[in-house]
Amino acid sequence: MRNDLVRKSIEKLQPYEPNEIYCDIKLDANENNGATMLWNEKIAKALMGLQINQYPDTNAEEIKGILGRQLGVQKDQLVIGCGSDQLITMLFNAFVDSKDRILTLSPTFSMYRVACDIAGGITVEAPLGKDFEFDYFTFIKAVKKVEPKMIFLTNPNNPTGGVISREHIIKIIENTTAVVVVDEAYYEFYGETVADLVNYYSNLIVLRTLSKGYGLAGARIGYSISNKTVTRVLKKVKPPYNVSSLDQIAAKVCLENKVLLQESLREVIEERENLIAALESVDEIKTFKTKGNFVLIEVEEAKLLFNYLTETGIAVRYFGGQGPLKNCIRISVGTKEENRVLMKAVKGYFIKKTESLASGVSA
Repeated sequence: MRNDLVRKSIEKLQPYEPNEIYCDIKLDANENNGATMLWNEKIAKALMGLQINQYPDTNAEEIKGILGRQLGVQKDQLVIGCGSDQLITMLFNAFVDSKDRILTLSPTFSMYRVACDIAGGITVEAPLGKDFEFDYFTFIKAVKKVEPKMIFLTNPNNPTGGVISREHIIKIIENTTAVVVVDEAYYEFYGETVADLVNYYSNLIVLRTLSKGYGLAGARIGYSISNKTVTRVLKKVKPPYNVSSLDQIAAKVCLENKVLLQESLREVIEERENLIAALESVDEIKTFKTKGNFVLIEVEEAKLLFNYLTETGIAVRYFGGQGPLKNCIRISVGTKEENRVLMKAVKGYFIKKTESLASGVSA
């Protein structure tokens, strides 16, 4: 194919390819491992009545009805997407023209930049402060300087786990004319939200997903919460039949079984605190505050620890030796047994390293 046939905005773009590492214990993608078998039987039973020959409900009205009742919003304030990734793409299709600027944080979820590059926009990143804590004054200065078309705030932030206070989010919304998108993918592990403010601020959009807290990453369901005007705009760029009937049934099962969900979330949050304490007990490791279902750590020779864990059969996320996440590893909170195996391996690595240094042999 001739190169000049490819759109200029994606000519130099690298494909977004998640790091697929096949290990017995998977702690690299912020999945809720405790929910592995939570929904299977109920979903399988619900699928028995599915008429798979028919197209799905294009607007996922039943899902919107359940969410509307739970969130206290109208159905026409919700848009259902094939994961929140699709909703992010829809936001760019709706609001960002070529050369428009968006503002987000660094480091944060990489798909904002990818979607912006595809749209031909310009991504500006405001750095997080010390220990990856949100620096309001630095960010608001960037808002004034950049005058972005759209702002993305991930709360809690991925991959750092830090949060932005409700007060600071409100101040940002009130000090810009930009569309402010608050991505609450990890809301269930945090419990704080600004979704109740969508009727007060016309430029606020909240994103949620069932992939994380609900443990439904294999069924792609995300949703946006906003005012009705924004919803009408998003529906203009929403593909028809974008969420399959199978995914909608899986979502319904999860949303209607909140008791099971709460039990699962309590276990994850308890294990998160246990994992943080265990990691902090290792002198060579620095941990960062987190309200997600993951813990970001910094360690010298992080690549060696990453390789050791991979060889041991444990997948974690390594961010390389350059940039703001230099020598950082993100570890998803697993089950109690998975976390026990992880910590045994982590401590084993440092014991082996100490013994190697003592004997004069490189670890």
